[in-house]
Amino acid sequence: MKTDRKKAERNFFLEKSTILQKGGSVMEAREGMVGFRIAPDWPRPPLELAAALEALGTPAISDGMNHFNTMDPAIKPILERRSIAGPAATLRLRPGDNLMLHKSLGLVRPGDVLVVDTCGCTTSSILGELIATAAFQAGLAGIVIDGGIRDIQQLKEKAYPIFARFVTPAVGGKDGPGEFGYPISCGGVPVHPGDLIVGDENGVVVIPPADAEKVLADGRKKRSYEETRMAEIKRGVLVKPAIDDTLRAKGVIS
Repeated sequence: MKTDRKKAERNFFLEKSTILQKGGSVMEAREGMVGFRIAPDWPRPPLELAAALEALGTPAISDGMNHFNTMDPAIKPILERRSIAGPAATLRLRPGDNLMLHKSLGLVRPGDVLVVDTCGCTTSSILGELIATAAFQAGLAGIVIDGGIRDIQQLKEKAYPIFARFVTPAVGGKDGPGEFGYPISCGGVPVHPGDLIVGDENGVVVIPPADAEKVLADGRKKRSYEETRMAEIKRGVLVKPAIDDTLRAKGVIS
């Protein structure tokens, strides 16, 4: 009985893999069990809001969020002086498998940031030059992968805005399962479809749409303070008064 059940499950997964590989419809892929799902479309914040947050930079955004929702610093950009911003299109993959990544390239919208959870894979790349080229041909604003990539030289030469955890020549398979458009975890941070993603050389932050306007306002206040403080430093005020106030309160200085 156990053998028959395992065989039936295997046949089911192979059937769903075949549907996706042959370009099956969203409705077809949505049928069946958890692990082979494609969500209906979701609301996306305005791209202008994403651009305004991008202009602030991730340090000011992180400060405006009390340092919450900042991804693991091991997830780094492959290029210097490149930033990304846009609503998240979320993708969850089985470790080492990129079947649903291929399908997602026909589902994303221009301006999206594809955010990929590989469920802790540490041995395989899920993206190389060919998939990346197709992804940016689809209009993606960026890709963030909590996992591996390869063809790093070609990706850099094409100046693709990609963030990833590691580089390896090894690849996995295209068998599934995988889910597109559902909540995931990336770099230790929950990511929902439509969350705003901003990434630069400092790292990647995730901003829920409901918080975005306040984060933007708080981030602008932080930037304004930093500009004022920089002017003070240039005038010779090297230690801000608040530092001495804190040390005085602790009895270190009088």
